[in-house]
Amino acid sequence: MVSARPNVLRRVATWALPGAITLAWLGYVIGGAQWERVAMHWRSSITMIFGSIVAGSTPQGGGAVAFPVFTKVLQVPADVARTFSLSIQAVGMVTAALIILLAGRKVDGKAILVSGSAGMAGFMAALYVLGRPDTPFWAFRISPVYVKVTFTIALAAMAYIVWLALDEGNYGVEDLPRWNRRMWSGFLISGFAGGIASALTGSGVDVLLFLFIVVLAGLHPRVGVPTSVVAMAFVSSLGFLVLGVFHGQLDVTLAGDQVVAIAGQPIPPGPAAKYDIFGLWLAAIPIVVWGAPLGTYLIHRMRESRLIAFVAGMAAVEVISTAIFLEALRTDRALLTFAIVGLALAISTVWYLNRHRHRILDMEPEALPAATPA
Repeated sequence: MVSARPNVLRRVATWALPGAITLAWLGYVIGGAQWERVAMHWRSSITMIFGSIVAGSTPQGGGAVAFPVFTKVLQVPADVARTFSLSIQAVGMVTAALIILLAGRKVDGKAILVSGSAGMAGFMAALYVLGRPDTPFWAFRISPVYVKVTFTIALAAMAYIVWLALDEGNYGVEDLPRWNRRMWSGFLISGFAGGIASALTGSGVDVLLFLFIVVLAGLHPRVGVPTSVVAMAFVSSLGFLVLGVFHGQLDVTLAGDQVVAIAGQPIPPGPAAKYDIFGLWLAAIPIVVWGAPLGTYLIHRMRESRLIAFVAGMAAVEVISTAIFLEALRTDRALLTFAIVGLALAISTVWYLNRHRHRILDMEPEALPAATPA
């Protein structure tokens, strides 16, 4: 009876956290008379029902749903969708990360520390090297359509390799082998590159860390997914603070259904459905604080084959939606060429890395699980 008490307390704490956040949200919405604003952004709430579950159960983050839906379906500018994704993940994925730790789920702490730190460095480097902080939403000099396609290519590569793992029943190990210099370099590079991607799309550290930790290092996806969720929670929190709070993108002034100022600076009026980041964020909070923890629960209960099929399926949906909704692919030959060549290179690269990971990581063959057959 005594030994069961910590488990009971852990379960109570697991659901008390989203409950407390929901009560705080209700207090703010009622006290601040924000119901009309929340209702205005019902599309954000609907989007994040699915996005939050994905955030807690896959290495793709809520941004993997929010970014494509916002940019392709709702026609929200890419830089606005990026900041929304980071801000809502700072709520949902942080909640999921805390519950993962409270529930005692297995993660690789060293991978989180190394990749998370490198991811935050890459995030800040991308913001200041590629971004324009003088614009209302810290826009990037890179064309948004190329950002969208690159995001899709990365997820397609992940879908390919995890599908191979499912097909062959090769799920990996639950503990990484000894870290050598190349292992350290791999985590630093994947984290830094993921941070750059996160600055552009709101997601990336989770995807690239998962690719490295599962494809190269051979970690079991059941450990790789929560590890990537916790690492992305750190980067999302940084993005929320830098872009949402300090840059002031959550400080939105409305005139009716039009956004007229950001951080106190007037902008040309634009529809709130596309530019009111605070309203979009506020409407999604009570969804993600329950959906992301539910995702972590689902992943814990899934069989290995279903888990991997779900991860691969979510990535496949992103690829298909890009082909359907991104009209520029049908009108811009250069973009279409970039997509086709990039997809071929990405898939062939992850296949090569998977097949030759023992040599790449300078590990003895017995130190890593067998590569996924082609």
